[in-house]
Amino acid sequence: MKVFLSGIAGTGMSSLAGLFSEKGYRVSGSDVNFYPPVDKILEKMKARVFSPYDSRNIPEDMDFCVIGNVISRGNPEAEAILDKGMEYYSMAEALYKYFIKGTKSIVVCGTHGKTTISSFIAHLLETAGEKPGFFIGGKPKNFPANYALGSGKYFVTEGDEYETAFFDRSSKFLKYHPLYLILSALEYDHIDFFPDESLYIRSFQNLVNQVPGNGLIILNNDFPMNREVVEKAFTPIVTYGIKDCDYVLKNITYDPRSGYYRFVLKSGSKEATFTSKIPGRYNLWNETAGIILGFRFGIPEKTIRQAVESFEGVERRLNIINRVGKTIFLEDFAHHPTSIKNVLQSLQEAFPGKKIITLFEPRSWSLRRNIFQERLAESFSDSHEIIIKEVFQKEKIPETERLDVDRIKQELEQQGKKVRVVKHGKEIEDYLLHLDFSQSNLVVILSNGSFDNIPTFVKHLQEHLAQTDRNE
Repeated sequence: MKVFLSGIAGTGMSSLAGLFSEKGYRVSGSDVNFYPPVDKILEKMKARVFSPYDSRNIPEDMDFCVIGNVISRGNPEAEAILDKGMEYYSMAEALYKYFIKGTKSIVVCGTHGKTTISSFIAHLLETAGEKPGFFIGGKPKNFPANYALGSGKYFVTEGDEYETAFFDRSSKFLKYHPLYLILSALEYDHIDFFPDESLYIRSFQNLVNQVPGNGLIILNNDFPMNREVVEKAFTPIVTYGIKDCDYVLKNITYDPRSGYYRFVLKSGSKEATFTSKIPGRYNLWNETAGIILGFRFGIPEKTIRQAVESFEGVERRLNIINRVGKTIFLEDFAHHPTSIKNVLQSLQEAFPGKKIITLFEPRSWSLRRNIFQERLAESFSDSHEIIIKEVFQKEKIPETERLDVDRIKQELEQQGKKVRVVKHGKEIEDYLLHLDFSQSNLVVILSNGSFDNIPTFVKHLQEHLAQTDRNE
């Protein structure tokens, strides 16, 4: 079988290409740019790739095509596929038809935590010998890739609520037909796709209505929106959180020497204690969702405990990327005021006494707009110094709708914070080159994009410092 993927270099599409390759398909595709590590990934699977988009890229003998959601009408490949009447699918449709269908579908959804929860569930099932298939938006550290064909009965999918394709404006997760649905923390997001909060809620309600009566919904009960989307569910629901839940998290302690958390999960009269080594108190909630699923599957508590203790987390989620002198550098994918606040609170707990310096890029569609204007300054309350890059591609956002970073700066300065707003990543590079590394600093990089390659610059900071010394 031969498949052509238009928009193959995206995170999801390149992973789908990997699944097709593992299944024995001949893979080809196109995109505009092939940045690392996707270029090497596609090269390793011997995919034939083209750039730029052109109708002549598509071989005549393709069995079917997959059209990524970066492709719009007017794209020469999209027009050729439609004009020739070729068989085509969206990424989400192809993922279900060729990989999820016929398995017990586990779908993890929510505004926060879905990548970590999906990664942990895949690791838990692997630890239990279930050999799951999975498709995850981030790279789990316990696996060589963010996808696996699997040979067992379960398939784990990170369910994205964003739109499917130009020919299907519904949420991707509606294509995955979960038997087991995990709803992590829900808060209004993706306002470019959901201009009204009710539309955001309705999409999740539609997903809940797909789950059969003999399935299961596992729900974070600490977020009001979660409870709203399951009000009319016909599926059994199991809740977790800090109170009034089926599973209550309690007795959370943190050991700064080991960097490990210990917590108790209480269900009725039963209690189980777990130890987690991934950073971030909020990740205990994420692991709890997977633990509950493990209990429901009848996985022994000993095996679940082993999976929690050996879970390494996800790349770009509170990862330490360098150390220079007494300064530690981390990066995180934070893309919402709640996730920013959670990250900084966790760092305050994990590194008491450190000066926290936050490098922040408003890059997601929601953060670039003023929907979070009133909440954003408060989310930085645990940071001592903040450098904010101007809104990413601000010219694409009408000024009346755009996040006012200068106002954020003023509000933070009124709290006694040291704040800078910069236009270019080069200004941040210069700042880092002149940082006093003899001081006990903690520098955290927050962006859901490339952030002018600042993380890469930081990973090679010693080399840049040496070059600066030679030039001086």
